Amino acid sequence: MRFLLFFVIYLLNLRESINARSKKPSYFPTCFRNDPQLNQCLLRATEQMRPYLVQGIPELNLPPFEPFNLPQLGLQQGTQALNFKAVLKNVIIHGLTKYKFSRFDFDVANLQFFCNATLSNMLLEGDYTVNGRVLIAPVVGSGTFTAAIDHADVFVYQKYKKSVFKDKKIHLVPINTTSTINVQNPKANLKGLFDNEGTLNAAVNKAINDNVDQLFQDIKPVVEETISTIMADLLLKSIIHNIAFDELYPIK
Repeated sequence: MRFLLFFVIYLLNLRESINARSKKPSYFPTCFRNDPQLNQCLLRATEQMRPYLVQGIPELNLPPFEPFNLPQLGLQQGTQALNFKAVLKNVIIHGLTKYKFSRFDFDVANLQFFCNATLSNMLLEGDYTVNGRVLIAPVVGSGTFTAAIDHADVFVYQKYKKSVFKDKKIHLVPINTTSTINVQNPKANLKGLFDNEGTLNAAVNKAINDNVDQLFQDIKPVVEETISTIMADLLLKSIIHNIAFDELYPIK
């Protein structure tokens, strides 16, 4: 399995559009890195930042997260249960800001973040083109899709290093991001399979949803890589990377 480059290229282009290092916006909460209650402060900050993520943060070139728009995403899978190539376009994700963090720990000495969060009632919709097989059923066609997830538990780990930028200030640079996800009650529907032949389209969608838990286990690494990329390039990198360390996490 491999995660194609469409999504990565999009995120890199967005990141490169940030030409100058940013100052911390005035509405950002301040958490002091030597505060014994730092992690509690970070948890409160995730709630305080929610409305700004909904609308987007222009100062950091962060787009609105409700809904969140992915222009193009390429997927390729080659396991016994799933064997396909797909391109998703104009993907709209609803519910990213319905998060609830139970853990947001910053290990300052080792420059590591550990985050646990839940997401509820997520909905994805967009256009697709697919060619391959799901279980024993061929899946060929193009059209529109919807996918829903009732509940997701997400863990994200990120490791940073210090680097002096052109502004002569120390910034944190992410060097490793990993994530895991567990979902409950995922569902999917594809319209337009087999030139929109109704019987075949319905049969394949039934096969997908009857076996969705098994199929999700196969596609889970793709989902986890997508989450890691979003966290690395859109959230943590755009914020932590582009605001100087002493401004984002000053000493009390």
